Amino acid sequence: MQRIDEKLQVISTIAKIHRATLRELNRRLSKLNLSYMDFLVLRAISDGPKSMVYLANRYFVTQAAITATVDRLEEKGLAKRVRDRRDRRVVMIEITEDGLRALNEGMKIYEELVEEILNGINEDEIRELLSKLNLILSRIESSID
Repeated sequence: MQRIDEKLQVISTIAKIHRATLRELNRRLSKLNLSYMDFLVLRAISDGPKSMVYLANRYFVTQAAITATVDRLEEKGLAKRVRDRRDRRVVMIEITEDGLRALNEGMKIYEELVEEILNGINEDEIRELLSKLNLILSRIESSID
């Protein structure tokens, strides 16, 4: 029975780490007047415009949630909506120069947090942990498909 309890603890701990990291990132990113979702969208569009549908699917949120996020980013001048040249019905979201600056500041905050969290864990341990987490993720994703 101990074995299943430990396995349940693994999944529970991963979920707790995720929630705690999101909470802390939201707290730190608030200094830039950004939420974690704002930051994620800026990252996604930093390498080129993306559709609202793409962003919603990528982050497993509703289109309404992406619309609210893009509205906030537009109000702050960090992103803008543009019509797709091939299909004018499709709205693409692209990053602005101010958005790139905010993203770069956000990346510094994110990297600092990662360093704090993983400080004291050596490179081999990080690689092993990442390998195991990716195995868990691939099993979850294959069970969804």
